[in-house]
Amino acid sequence: MKITSLEIWPLRIPYQTDYTTSRGTTTHGEGVLVRMHSDAGLTGLGEASFLFPDRSGETLHTVPAILAHHLGPRLLGADPLDRDGTLALLAAAAGDAHSFPYSRAALDLALHDLAAKAQGLPVAGMLGGVRHSSFEVGRSLPLAAPEAVASTATSLQEQGYRGLTLKGSSDRQTDLRCCAAVREAVGPDLPLEIDPNQAWSVEDALTMAIALEELEFCTIEQPCAWWDLEGLARINAASKITITADEAVMCAPEVRQVGRMRAAEMVTIKLARVGGLSEGRRRLQAAKAAGLACNIGSKHPFGVGTAAILHFCASCEGLTQPIGYGAPLERLVDDILEEPIRFSDGITTLPEGPGLGVQVSDEKLERYAITRPTILTA
Repeated sequence: MKITSLEIWPLRIPYQTDYTTSRGTTTHGEGVLVRMHSDAGLTGLGEASFLFPDRSGETLHTVPAILAHHLGPRLLGADPLDRDGTLALLAAAAGDAHSFPYSRAALDLALHDLAAKAQGLPVAGMLGGVRHSSFEVGRSLPLAAPEAVASTATSLQEQGYRGLTLKGSSDRQTDLRCCAAVREAVGPDLPLEIDPNQAWSVEDALTMAIALEELEFCTIEQPCAWWDLEGLARINAASKITITADEAVMCAPEVRQVGRMRAAEMVTIKLARVGGLSEGRRRLQAAKAAGLACNIGSKHPFGVGTAAILHFCASCEGLTQPIGYGAPLERLVDDILEEPIRFSDGITTLPEGPGLGVQVSDEKLERYAITRPTILTA
């Protein structure tokens, strides 16, 4: 089997309400859909999803160009059943083997979908077996005034979410008021964590850890700058709350370094940011070898990227639940799938069928595309 063509669709779908973090406000979910066609008549689906630009430098506008001019042409004529060999073509596309992770994630997902369909298997089955088919889901809370955050938290608790993540900011005092308001609103039993997205100094994080312990928070995610592993290790050594590394672990060597320095007790895996399913499994293996726990985040993907997250979780043991994302319609006004990801009462379910188990709607692609698709042919 050979890859004969690629379709590259840059897409934008509005959020139900604006989503705000310490890095700014976004009003639309953004992603790039890839359709990978083969000479056997099968199609693989992949997706790169975005919130805010990170140190990769990739965005909704750069990824289509990278796919069209740099990575995509390397795959035309390649055998999708030889996933390791085909993915090696992408790793060799730049001097840094970890370059272009979002672009590579879209192609990685499409390769897995196409190869699994060719074998009549779900992606999770191809990765080692369907160990789980349903997952508890947590939810992140956008930045807002304490009263508004507490009201939103109560509503989400009533909807069945199994844990909540507050967003932090450079305004530590307001962060603490939000945390106290949410804990009072949801009671003592619902797991709470906070993700400052690198917004705190080390000293502020040390102070906040003491206060958050009194509020019975369970996790602080990436409190300080991603590059300051010494500072993160200081926080981890002093905190009784689990410290999680997120932006600090974009590649497997960084996971191993976090483990060596005891800079955290847990790492976050986001398939969109690390390069897809193959790289996600490498992060998980590196974390287990380093004695680190793993949780699952997202970049608020559309349905294809969400299905990939669920297949990843279904095929892996040792991932912390609740996972960080249930379905696009939690946050977005619409999705690109023919049938939505099943999500109810804080539980999301693995799509059934070969490959990723999802199909995109041509009508919705046309509706949400910001440009005409780029099509590459062998």
